[in-house]
Amino acid sequence: MKKITSIALLITFVFHLTALGLVADTRPAPEDRGTSGLALALRRLQTIASVLHTAAHPDDEATEMLAYVSRKEGARTAYLSLNRGEGGQNGIGPELWEGLGVIRTEELLAARKLDGAEQYFTRAFDFGFTRSAEETLRKWNREEVLGDMVRVIRMMRPLVVLSRFSGTARDGHGQHQVAGLLTPEAIKAAADPQRFPEQITQEGLQPWQVLKVYGDVFGPVNSGPRASFDVGAFDPVLGRSYNEMASDGRSRHRSQDFGMMQMRGSQRRAFPRTSSTVEVPEIEQSLFTGIDTSLTGIAKFAGNNGAQLLPSLNKIKDLAAKALSEFRIEHPETIAPHLAAGLREIRLLRSQLGTLDPITKANVDGLLARKEHEFSQALTKAHGVVVDALSSSELVTPGETVEVAAHVFMATDAKAAAVQVKLLLPEDWKVEPTKPEPMLPTTGMAFLRFRETPGFLARFKATAPNEATPTQPYWLVKPRTKEQFDWDEKMPRNLPFSPAVAHAQIELTLSGEKVTLQQPVEYRFADKTFGEIRRELKIAPALTLTTNPSLLVIPAASQNRTREISVEITHNASHKTDGTVKLLAPANWKVEADPRPLSFTKQGEKTARTFKVTPPPGANGNFELKAIAESNGKTFENGYQIIAYPHIETHFIYRPAISKIEVFDVNIAKGLKVGYVMGSGDDGPTVLEQLGVQVKLITPSELAAGDLSVYDTILLGIRVYEVNQDVIANNKRLLDYVANGGTLIVQYNKQEFVNGNFAPYPVKMAGSVRVTDETAPITILEPTHPLFNFPNKITEADWKGWVQERGLYFLSEWDQRYTPLLASSDDPGTALKGGQLIAEYGKGTYIFTGYAWFRQFPVGVPGAYRLFANLASYPKSKLTKK
Repeated sequence: MKKITSIALLITFVFHLTALGLVADTRPAPEDRGTSGLALALRRLQTIASVLHTAAHPDDEATEMLAYVSRKEGARTAYLSLNRGEGGQNGIGPELWEGLGVIRTEELLAARKLDGAEQYFTRAFDFGFTRSAEETLRKWNREEVLGDMVRVIRMMRPLVVLSRFSGTARDGHGQHQVAGLLTPEAIKAAADPQRFPEQITQEGLQPWQVLKVYGDVFGPVNSGPRASFDVGAFDPVLGRSYNEMASDGRSRHRSQDFGMMQMRGSQRRAFPRTSSTVEVPEIEQSLFTGIDTSLTGIAKFAGNNGAQLLPSLNKIKDLAAKALSEFRIEHPETIAPHLAAGLREIRLLRSQLGTLDPITKANVDGLLARKEHEFSQALTKAHGVVVDALSSSELVTPGETVEVAAHVFMATDAKAAAVQVKLLLPEDWKVEPTKPEPMLPTTGMAFLRFRETPGFLARFKATAPNEATPTQPYWLVKPRTKEQFDWDEKMPRNLPFSPAVAHAQIELTLSGEKVTLQQPVEYRFADKTFGEIRRELKIAPALTLTTNPSLLVIPAASQNRTREISVEITHNASHKTDGTVKLLAPANWKVEADPRPLSFTKQGEKTARTFKVTPPPGANGNFELKAIAESNGKTFENGYQIIAYPHIETHFIYRPAISKIEVFDVNIAKGLKVGYVMGSGDDGPTVLEQLGVQVKLITPSELAAGDLSVYDTILLGIRVYEVNQDVIANNKRLLDYVANGGTLIVQYNKQEFVNGNFAPYPVKMAGSVRVTDETAPITILEPTHPLFNFPNKITEADWKGWVQERGLYFLSEWDQRYTPLLASSDDPGTALKGGQLIAEYGKGTYIFTGYAWFRQFPVGVPGAYRLFANLASYPKSKLTKK
């Protein structure tokens, strides 16, 4: 029997050791708190300006433009990313695909928190790099993605749209080209009631005509119609420039290694104007030049009824201007009467719009509703109102009760009356108000730790229904069967995530005007190192199960085909739970179960059961083994992957508790000892261990001073020269290991590998040379080479079934002492030979491989396992040859 779980568990532990107890701060950015937040809110009151920015991926956005337009001009600003970046590489951990998409969604929200913009998406899935719009649209449904873009335009109703891409080959990535191609189509369709009419008849949206459209180019724009402004201008409210803030925001894309300097000083940006329905000069100082973005500009959207609105709009405009001019940091509450009066005037005006036709009313009322919300926010900030809604637990399971405390804090002495405090939950929840008795610190009840501060307090008990569904990213609820997510009308389409499970709603009367506030319910606790941590309340099943390994490869020729599968069971309920767990296997499989029953008494408890499984003689192919737990008449069959890093909110991705078993012909050299140095995260060690190799993760101390000659082969994980300082510091020792007879295999790396001159002989990398077509033909340049013959004879079949791409970051030039072994290309007329090179160095062998093993391993591509086994076995082939 072979145990194969230790390496996988250790890798997971290494990557999440510092992450599991930490999440991003869910409260507003410092710039949006206190008097600086009020100053920015007052800027927003003066304008109805709005801009929607479109592009393809997280990181494509012009963050300096978003920061300038939102923070400087007070405009409503948003970024629409066609996808969530699932097809990229992960620089901070092992998550790929959907897991990476969750991380990058959160990273976009972290950037938006700084620049003040909103964030939207379409249903498109980032399936990887493409070279043309045509190739991309063979995988995306053009009409559905276009409809999603139209929905965002009709929801947001922007005056201006700025497209990052042009829709031409100049954009590079095929998905970039699609973003540029579809943006003008979406603008046109959004104004046409005949296009996507269900958005009007079923979703309550209305057509919307964008007034101006801009593009973007990489580099200076010195001619043609354009808007130009200085994003490097210093903002005294922010304490830095918009470009500094944008750089800070881009640095939040940590999974993409986007950390950058925050450069000070003037920096002009120009955006070419592609169309305009208003008269403008050739060179504009703002994206909104020619548009009346003052509050009285709302009248222009009322057509012939505009004159009737002007008296009220002038009053609102004057009150907003007075609040701005009379604002003083020391006494922000003094402007509250102006804000309350403006809020009252907006509400009165909204009540008088009943005679307008539906489209005109939608145009006017949409703008007024936005202003009502902004006046309410400003009035709340002027009074220093802060709302906390805290739960007794991060998790609640179906049928269980969670306690919630809602507390309203006041920073001013102004009179305020609490009208009503509600706990907003789905209809099938049961909510009971409880007496707001004095709250004293209680062990395990961190949510009760309130100081005696002037304000209002309400407590509730909320009971989840027995059929409550788990909290998870909405777009992952339905299995993805193509290169798009399966949305339906019940989902909050286009939004980053679903709204929080529960909100506290507080109605206050401030300066004589009613204000309604909503605060997501959170669980907070104190980390002894990092202080206060907050997480959103989540629903989880009473029991969740995770199988390890989730993918198990068994060599067909293995004499002992018995393997162990561990099932970890997590108890999420707060009540006592008893039950059993079993592993369901295909017919004729032998399963030796662990008969011990399950018994939990506390939330968060975990246990594991180990099952020994043996396929029947001669069994080859793909199989599934499913773990289930039974308790109190209920069956539990899912587990969750935790997505948790210090800079993001924690999320759970639910999947069936299934281990996929693949039995196929794959061999490994006998007696092979392999050392592995982890990079940014891949499954290489687990793969080799499953094949029967003795694998050891090389520690920093061993790398610096240990005896590396004990290893036949040392493999370096992906992007190791980008993320592992120990490898960089000890690269000479690795080359000495090769010179003394060892075999070193370097997997794909980016420019850091070439720029650092880490290879034994000169190499060059011209940008991102890659083969994006996973079905691209492969030519073996040295058919008799041991890497294609020992211990596995490589055939054409080994290149079938690959996913996303053949390889990436191939070398473009190399010293003649290297021998290229493979050739492939997306273009049949071009042979890229820099994907796998081999060179003799001293007594040993140095191998570079840019083929995408890390993408093939998680989905169990047999040929990738066989080729990788040959790579690791190479030093033994030389002994066999002798």
